[in-house]
Amino acid sequence: MGNNKSYVKRKYSNLLNTDFSFKSLFEVAHDHDGRVFYEFTHHYKRFTYTYAETKEYCYKMATYLSLHLTEDKGSFVGIHMENSLNWIGCFWGLLIAGYKPMLLNCKLPLLMNLEIVDELKIKTVITTNDLFDSCENLKVVKLNQGLKPYDKVLEQELFGNESWADNIALSTTATTQNYKICIYSGSDIIYQVLNTGKIVKENPTIISCDDQIRHLCFLPLYHVFGLVATYLWFSLFGSSFVFLPDYSSETILKTIRRHEVTHIFAVPLLWNTITKEVRKSVALLSEKEQLKFEKGLMLSHKIQNICPRYGMKLAKKLFERVTDQTLGDSIKFMISGGGYISQDALYLLNGIGYPLYNGYGSTEVGISSVELRLKAKYRTSGSIGEPFESVEYLIDNGELKIKGKSMCSYIIPRGKTLYEINKDDWFCSNDNASVDKNGNFYILGRADDVVIDSTGEKINPDVIEKEVKLKSVNNFCITDYENELSFIFEISCKTNPLKMKTIFEEVKEEVKKLNNRGYKIVKIYYTTDSMVNKNAIKVSRRILKNKLDSGEVRLHTLDEIINCNNENSNVEVSDTVLNIVKDQFADVLGINSSEIEPSKHFILELGGSSLDYATLTTKIKSEFDVELDFDSNIFSTVLEFSLYISEKLNGGSKNEEV
Repeated sequence: MGNNKSYVKRKYSNLLNTDFSFKSLFEVAHDHDGRVFYEFTHHYKRFTYTYAETKEYCYKMATYLSLHLTEDKGSFVGIHMENSLNWIGCFWGLLIAGYKPMLLNCKLPLLMNLEIVDELKIKTVITTNDLFDSCENLKVVKLNQGLKPYDKVLEQELFGNESWADNIALSTTATTQNYKICIYSGSDIIYQVLNTGKIVKENPTIISCDDQIRHLCFLPLYHVFGLVATYLWFSLFGSSFVFLPDYSSETILKTIRRHEVTHIFAVPLLWNTITKEVRKSVALLSEKEQLKFEKGLMLSHKIQNICPRYGMKLAKKLFERVTDQTLGDSIKFMISGGGYISQDALYLLNGIGYPLYNGYGSTEVGISSVELRLKAKYRTSGSIGEPFESVEYLIDNGELKIKGKSMCSYIIPRGKTLYEINKDDWFCSNDNASVDKNGNFYILGRADDVVIDSTGEKINPDVIEKEVKLKSVNNFCITDYENELSFIFEISCKTNPLKMKTIFEEVKEEVKKLNNRGYKIVKIYYTTDSMVNKNAIKVSRRILKNKLDSGEVRLHTLDEIINCNNENSNVEVSDTVLNIVKDQFADVLGINSSEIEPSKHFILELGGSSLDYATLTTKIKSEFDVELDFDSNIFSTVLEFSLYISEKLNGGSKNEEV
């Protein structure tokens, strides 16, 4: 760690004594002696590029782009691609050649990206896909998504026409229906990077690696969190960046282990998902083992609050079996940002030995704070820490306001005109927040996302959602649907009845706990439609409301749940089959068949147990001599069983009696 500390101190000093331009940042960040900059595994072969090789590559890309671009120097040029060495080359190559990169968000719909292109009068987009091919008046420079661009022009040396631009632009994310274009100067970005000095001083574990830091390039580089916190900050540390060929959970875990990743910065979705998987695994243990796990977490937190570093080492020993099945044992530092992380994720991940800190920032203000205190009780508190040196925080009527020299210089809201940011004026973050007596801040949710509960009290749903612990549900939302505080969650229409019962009981129990804590949730709704926009990383209440209004998302209460596949079935149910199945339902349940409605759920509405259901399916298979395909069908009502059996017995034809 000592070597890393002196190394970072030297880089910090070098950057401090520059003209605060992108050119200076590039030269200081890439002035490393043989350190590995880029790591990537392709077909089981590991590729690496040093900082010196990457710097040369950026200059060659500048040559390539200079030959392909015809617009005036100083114009914006779009980059539309996911993380890769090409992205790095294009970002710096454009700046070197005198063009301003617009970091187009690949998760925004094409229509929105075209609006951004039009707003900035962009004539050329550099991409790896075919999305822009049919766009009139727009030149598309196509690059290979592989390890390196294939164009032979890149083998040439830069012909000495450096003209360096000093602005970049980013857009806000796909979780809202609108966007903003935020323009940063080199100075704005460097002030963010220089916050490093205080960060390392307050929490030296951020660079405490025996070897070179290996940072998983999980966040997209066109996002401010990925660009600044992952890439630009840690390039100053001489970190190695590990790129992912895809974002499947299997690839992520294999990449982390294969490259011995030390640092991961990610949005809450990743941390919440890992937490759910751990909780699912623990739920399969005996009651005694589950109790042992929870006691182990309590002990881990207790020791980490007394002696944080020793406690972290002990936690990794205590939970070695768990960490072996998740992120491995190489992780040294993790940050969550870009949303509201659940309390359980902070508690569990820190408890099993992964140091996870909570941070804050936005596309408009950049990365502005992170909780840095070493004790576990602070890491799990949900605090975003104190503001960095480059900014100030103020809470005005419950809303967090920010000002400082590291904010963006200009903003263009969707459909509006460009305006300049006055760095001495307070910028409204639109986030509700609080601050404790020690000056540490806490985000309480979006200021424009307040709902009214049945008592007339104003509540921010994000505050409630952070307390929800669900193992079986990925997408859920708390909102004021039809003026009532409601819990809405998504399930697949092909979920089998036993799994459905587990999910419903889990949700009911969680809502009960929330109500006991004073959150008066009136209704629970379920949907089999997608609640999340394509490519979005979380549920947006605004988008969900529009989907509900348009009918794109349909809600059901418990007694309305029926097999969505049956609505469009072309198979007519045989009366004979229907009556036999009803009799078998009645026999297993010990009731009269006249009491059974064909659309009633065997477990949820007719009171059957898991054992009863197993008995029922055995009887039905024996009676009709058919195998029930549970992978592709739901069997929970008389009608669902009867439809399937009628189709099987009649070969899919209609109007045939058994």
